[in-house]
Amino acid sequence: MKVRKAGKTDKDEIQALTDELNVYRKKMFRSENKEFHERTGPQPHGKDKIFNEGLFFVAINGDKNVIGFIHGTIDERKNHVFHVLGYIDELFVKEEYRGEGVAKNLFLALEKELKKQGCDHLVTHTDVENDVSQQFYSRVGMTKTTIELWKKLRKSSGRT
Repeated sequence: MKVRKAGKTDKDEIQALTDELNVYRKKMFRSENKEFHERTGPQPHGKDKIFNEGLFFVAINGDKNVIGFIHGTIDERKNHVFHVLGYIDELFVKEEYRGEGVAKNLFLALEKELKKQGCDHLVTHTDVENDVSQQFYSRVGMTKTTIELWKKLRKSSGRT
């Protein structure tokens, strides 16, 4: 297994993994949270800008297939001591490759790049139902800092 920066030629494989991730997540959500997570369409990663930012990494197996990815972003938080925020937008590894260190290697590659680009801290969000994700992030040194709560205020717009 090898980790490298993603390129435009990885788009289709990354999109297939994103679609797989969305199916996996739907099965995990509690009934009271399903509507919160519902999307109006697939989450696309087709924008070239994503790959040019250098914050998108893929894990490749021996057959040179993409088996996982991580995508990060950088943001600034004004009036905070730690103000250059690295954020993990998504991290996913194909089920058959889990437990082999793929996620950790992807995480470490992104962490190294975020440090290089001046980030002073790293955050992410994970679904409350996703115990596996929470345990992983704890193992790589992250700690829980906030809890996000939600309440529906109106009916869904019904967009599809």
